[in-house]
Amino acid sequence: MRIRYRLILGGAGVLAGALSAVALWPVPVPEPLPVTVLAEPRVAPPPTPPPMARQAVAPLRDEPQVTVARMAPERPEPEVSMPPPQDNDDIEPEAPQTVQWEIEKTARLAALVERDVVRLAREREDALAQGDVQRGEQLDALLQRNLGQLRELHEEIRKRVAMVNGVSPTD
Repeated sequence: MRIRYRLILGGAGVLAGALSAVALWPVPVPEPLPVTVLAEPRVAPPPTPPPMARQAVAPLRDEPQVTVARMAPERPEPEVSMPPPQDNDDIEPEAPQTVQWEIEKTARLAALVERDVVRLAREREDALAQGDVQRGEQLDALLQRNLGQLRELHEEIRKRVAMVNGVSPTD
């Protein structure tokens, strides 16, 4: 049974226990009233005072009283023509990347791929040591792919460095 089901069942059990405890809790029985209290005659309420004489009410007016002042109609405002559209500033084009920048970027990518190659080689050796041949083959395929990518990156770096130094790359 999973932990969440245990928690749900435990919560339901606690709730059921609380409800049954409230339902079965003993209620104190009210004590019966003494006979003397029951035998006492009821006292009549004090008499109400006589109604007061009404004062004369002012007669209602025939005219309705105005509470809102009438407003004179307003003239509409003259239409305003839209201002001419503003020209946006030109977006500066991205500066071209230098060859040195491209070499550094490619070297950084090569370092990341090389780190992955080392990790994959270690994982492959561990899998083969544990006898997991299938996982070893999967890691070997990944390792070969990353080694090919690493060779391509090193070749690209070599070509760009040769281009910067003015030496023609030999293929």
